[in-house]
Amino acid sequence: MEWHELARRQHGVLGAEQAALAGLTSSEVRWRLTSGRWQSLGRGLYLTHSGEVSWIQRAQASVLRAGRGGVLTGISAAYLHGLLAQPPTRVTLAIPRSRRVVPLPWMTVQRRNDLPVVVRRGLPVLAAPWTVLDLAGAPQATWRDAVAECARAVQRRRVTVSQLVIALDCRPRHRHRRVLEVALGAVGEGAESLPEVGYLIRVQRRHALPPGSPQRVDGSTSGVVRRDFWYRAYGVVVEVDGRLGHEGPGMWRDRRRDRSAARDGLVTLRCGAAEIEAAPCELAADVAATLRARGYAGPITACGLRCDVRRLLSP
Repeated sequence: MEWHELARRQHGVLGAEQAALAGLTSSEVRWRLTSGRWQSLGRGLYLTHSGEVSWIQRAQASVLRAGRGGVLTGISAAYLHGLLAQPPTRVTLAIPRSRRVVPLPWMTVQRRNDLPVVVRRGLPVLAAPWTVLDLAGAPQATWRDAVAECARAVQRRRVTVSQLVIALDCRPRHRHRRVLEVALGAVGEGAESLPEVGYLIRVQRRHALPPGSPQRVDGSTSGVVRRDFWYRAYGVVVEVDGRLGHEGPGMWRDRRRDRSAARDGLVTLRCGAAEIEAAPCELAADVAATLRARGYAGPITACGLRCDVRRLLSP
């Protein structure tokens, strides 16, 4: 393959050995560098044009520097999978434990074995489910961050719940394994955000409320709408506001959706992340009372010794 075709496939980046195999002599390479037609990205790595060096070109150079078995991971993999909107400042990648490399200035290198690899933009990248779990297991990530990371990835259709479950099964030492095992069941039932996962687990399940359908798409008097938790048999909808204050364009859509629900004979209860976190028993009592007022006759369960849901429901 001629050098310019290979460079095109590699985002304009060539290694010294590749240039030699393509027929370029060391003096020809040196002339291109000294004349400013090419740039040096590090020893034995060339960018075959002048101008600014992009993130993808740094990533390509990093992969060439890493050599056999090198794979982009972490925030670099997240960006290439569409989990991050902007490229990160550094290039993160892994190499087999048996190898060592001298990193380029912008590289962060880990040593890991047996990583599942896919190709994105011509680069070897850690598979999306493993990437999501890496982000969820970052040192600074709380269990809430971990659950939210998984929910966002599923919502954006970058991964499926079953893919995350399989990947988690291969990660027995994941920092948030027990929480994620529970949360992924909630995400699999349709919850699309951390507050929705919290509602499903802490309010609905732990108090034995009847099952509501998360994110049920329904034809209403105003067309197709999305409802967070729809207790269809009783005409009750619970909407979970994920943002503090819930202001902006989303607020107007939510109000219009509430009015549409009322026109369809539905009662809408609205709650936020703070209530789900700080007062789940009180919220469960409110939902249960509304359901009972509309025909629900089933039991309501206390979630623990300190749960006062029955007292809150008493006349």
